Amino acid sequence: MASFLSQESSSTNITDQNSPEAFKQNIHIAMDHVARVNALARSSLSGIQNAYQAGNSPAQTEADLIALDQTLHSLADFLKTTGIGACPLPPSDPQGVASDPLTEQHLITEMNREVQLLYEKLKRIQESSGVVAHHLSTLDTRPKP
Repeated sequence: MASFLSQESSSTNITDQNSPEAFKQNIHIAMDHVARVNALARSSLSGIQNAYQAGNSPAQTEADLIALDQTLHSLADFLKTTGIGACPLPPSDPQGVASDPLTEQHLITEMNREVQLLYEKLKRIQESSGVVAHHLSTLDTRPKP
């Protein structure tokens, strides 16, 4: 992990870690790392799903899982140290290739949709709690035999 970070930082001559060039480079490194995590996760999943098939190597599946764990920790550390973890990463297609960057309008539309879904969920919860409160209040007002 530390060797990955030192290799990446030593391979460039960027002096200001807050420069746009450093930011772009860190984004590319993060995207490469995410692609590696995706590939290892798919390989691990395939090994687990085909565990009892002839020709499947449990040792390879175990090695993939160990590499996945190490890569995830390395990615998390990289995202924390560079600050890239605070930025959204663009979604990727099923083959792990990053799609075009999202537009501001798309992000606004997506956020509005998510807020609307959360609002509707909260509204249903409030309506349900109102029904429960009404039923409980009618139980309290019944005459006791």
